[in-house]
Amino acid sequence: MSDPHGPELGRPRYQSQAPGGPVAPGSRPMASSSSGGEGPEGTANAAVGAIIIASIGWVLPILGGVAAIRRGNAALRSIAASGGALDGLGLALWARRLGWAYVVVWSALLFLWLGGPGISLLFVLIKHLF
Repeated sequence: MSDPHGPELGRPRYQSQAPGGPVAPGSRPMASSSSGGEGPEGTANAAVGAIIIASIGWVLPILGGVAAIRRGNAALRSIAASGGALDGLGLALWARRLGWAYVVVWSALLFLWLGGPGISLLFVLIKHLF
């Protein structure tokens, strides 16, 4: 990577070039004998668990979303702590986004269903306390 405008431009740094030159689409490059730690070793298990929880989290009102957010945060922490050895950043981010969407949607629905009586009860309780 001595020339910043050479043929390496646009390629992520963790992808090493195949020893025999460019690789044809659909074929696998030859495995090198030394792993050198240049790329991610695999996907973080926490990220996979987070996206699974997020995909079924809509069934549980609010709790499914909170679980997806918490697992997504745990996955992000484990990916950051691995120092680039683990992948799955996109899975963790989407799990968090879906979790927040579930929390917002379920909160709005519960507010609409219970809003009138729930708010009236809250006002009555506040009036009696103060």
